Amino acid sequence: MLDQKFYKLSWVKLERDCLELYSQVKDKNIDLIVSISRGGIVVARIFSDLLDNLHISQITITGYEDLKKQKKTVITEEPPTDFKNKTLLIVDEVSDTGAALDVAKKYFQKKSPKKIYTLTPYIKPHTKTIPDFWKQNIDAWIIFPYELRETARAFIKMFGGRKHAKKKLIEVGLERFEIDAII
Repeated sequence: MLDQKFYKLSWVKLERDCLELYSQVKDKNIDLIVSISRGGIVVARIFSDLLDNLHISQITITGYEDLKKQKKTVITEEPPTDFKNKTLLIVDEVSDTGAALDVAKKYFQKKSPKKIYTLTPYIKPHTKTIPDFWKQNIDAWIIFPYELRETARAFIKMFGGRKHAKKKLIEVGLERFEIDAII
């Protein structure tokens, strides 16, 4: 992991990419957004706003811990909503391996929806699942603007302490004010 590449995503870039994706989604007659929690929550909220405050349901799927891929991607929380005959937009922040999208799509196909679309603003070159809507292929670990403390803790573990973690966080693009707030 020490030779891992990182890409720090800004709030402005995330917003811009979601707005560009919205132009592809807006005429799809979506009835409900399903957020894959935790990563998809922010993106789902953006699309809820853009799609006239469309309701968001949530499914929690776990596949990573401390920036490391777990052996199995599993559902840990299921939504209580009825999905029959509804057009769904399943949203996550990134399709890394594609496992979370696959698990979610298989789960919802059993709920008799009218149509299922998938969306992640970002994909990885090695993903096995390409969402219906995506903006950019990024060959690096993406540091999202809403996971700075999580990233800092992982860096402290990976790089052997706060001093080395701070140095590496600066190298990957975090600002000093961000680092001072989280470490």
